[in-house]
Amino acid sequence: MVETIDVYRKLQQHIDERMPVGFPPSESGTDIKILKNLFTPEEASITLNLSALAEPIERIYKRVKDSGISLKELEDKLDGLVSKGAIMGGSFNNPDKKTYSTAQFAIGMFEFQVDKLTKELAQASADYNKNIYYKEWFKANVPNQMRTIPIEKSILPEHHISTFDDVTKIIDNVDGPMTIFNCICKQEMDLLGKSCNVTDMRDTCMAFGKFAKGTMELGYGREVNKSEMMEHLQKYQELGLILQPNNSQDSAFICACCGDCCQVLQMVKRYPRPADYFTSNFHASVDSEACEGCETCVERCQMEALSLINNISEVDYDRCIGCGNCVITCPSDAIKLKKNEKEKVPPKNMDALLQKIMIKKKGLLGSMKMMGKMLLKKQI
Repeated sequence: MVETIDVYRKLQQHIDERMPVGFPPSESGTDIKILKNLFTPEEASITLNLSALAEPIERIYKRVKDSGISLKELEDKLDGLVSKGAIMGGSFNNPDKKTYSTAQFAIGMFEFQVDKLTKELAQASADYNKNIYYKEWFKANVPNQMRTIPIEKSILPEHHISTFDDVTKIIDNVDGPMTIFNCICKQEMDLLGKSCNVTDMRDTCMAFGKFAKGTMELGYGREVNKSEMMEHLQKYQELGLILQPNNSQDSAFICACCGDCCQVLQMVKRYPRPADYFTSNFHASVDSEACEGCETCVERCQMEALSLINNISEVDYDRCIGCGNCVITCPSDAIKLKKNEKEKVPPKNMDALLQKIMIKKKGLLGSMKMMGKMLLKKQI
């Protein structure tokens, strides 16, 4: 058996090296604290035998059978890790047969802690995000896992908005179940005594299709119909929450986020030019002659991208991410949402997105080597 002190370091390296978005080490040890909260030493040792891509248990068992564990015992251990939100698995990836894989820290292990997050894990995660992980999540010229789309009421016909940026069309096109569930970031802040100043709502996250099914299997997703989903979206937009779906054309989820709690927004604000790291196709624009200097937009903006100068609202384009929340509450109709000159088209699906991130991480040759291992059914 691997020594306890080593197995968590090996697991940190396993996740960091194999997953598209890594899990870098922390001098303060918060990375190890996170893993100790999610894995026993035995579970960590088993997880070292998982790949970045989903595999059937029979393939995984070939790597661990010399330890004396039975196939049934291995399945029980892996199912337990799935239930804890420590790995990906079950029928999530394949509805016909259970498979298992390593999970990223985010989007992954952290988000899977909805409704079971502990204060100890919340503190370790918050410290890790603030000091280490923001550099991994946001990298120059690397696609982000999430993007920003404008709220419905800020869009005008002349915007010629693409389907992947239109929240109403995203919901209309959902094929399969839809769920609403609690925001892990808000739960983290609650545990740390920093409750949200924007809203008392906690169920501000949405999932679609197989992702929705996954939230139900893990016990925290509440299935809703399209009408109920649109009602919730209306509430989110009235509150001024930023809509952040996954950064691909097929939307697997949408988070409705505030600047108080959202770890993504908190992390990007650590950079002097947050807008440089966001994928968005819009920006706000103020008509200085129409602006009455009421500061409504300044108070509503979750990115601190608006300020009053000489009694006129001005947009800081280093911070504006084109969410559109300032547009709909301007009493003088002085703010409009404008489409960026060059439209950013996201990858087709989540697999294509993660592949692009991995190519940036490993390079083309490294990615081809991984593909070769995958074809040979080796661990990757």
